[in-house]
Order: sequence, then structure tokens, then C-alpha cells
Amino acid sequence: MSRASRYLIFRITEDKSTLILEKEGERSAPFSEFAAAMNLKEPRFAVYDLEFKTDDGRAESKVVFILYSPDDATNSSDRFMYAQNKEAVKQKISPVHKEMQINDYHDINEQEWIGEF
Repeated sequence: MSRASRYLIFRITEDKSTLILEKEGERSAPFSEFAAAMNLKEPRFAVYDLEFKTDDGRAESKVVFILYSPDDATNSSDRFMYAQNKEAVKQKISPVHKEMQINDYHDINEQEWIGEF
């Protein structure tokens, strides 16, 4: 990730052969745009460049790799496909400061993510 984008969202094609970039967020994109771009019922891989201030006022930027695999996914076999390919996709992203698996759309929460650091 060149850090020219705020976020990247990837999906596996329907024929299960290719990973494609589904959505790319401008550097100035707010977290709410990222959350809205995530598909509620289908798994996705995502990369988010999280910027925040630490308790002592320092500016921080951390790259978060996300496996989004909703418990109520439309097709449960897709969840398996994403889990099986997670490490291969993650290896293509550098650096990754934190990895998250999210199974509920409501866990896409900027303040909770910042709290993880």
C-alpha cells in the first residue's frame, strides 16, 4: 500500500479465481465512507490507514489489515474461501501494523480500532 489511499477493499471474483480491488478511498476519505463501502452480507479483505493522536498528542498512522467475514454471510462457503486465502493476501500488504477479523458489521468502528493501539 503506497499510502496514497485511505483504504482499499478487495473481493474474490464469483468464479473464485481472482482477487480484485473493489473500492479505493481517497486519502481525504472519512472513516464513515469506508464503513459504508463495506458489503454488509459478503466477506471482504480491506486495508485501512488509520490516523489518530496518541494520549500524549503525537500523530500516529497505522495500517490495519481486515478480514471481514460476517456471521450472517449470504453464502457461507465464501467465508471459508476468504479465511483460506487470508495469509496470501496479507503477505502482499506491507507494512501491516494490526490484523483484525471482523464478523459483525457494527464492529467497523473507528474509535474502537484506535483503542486497539
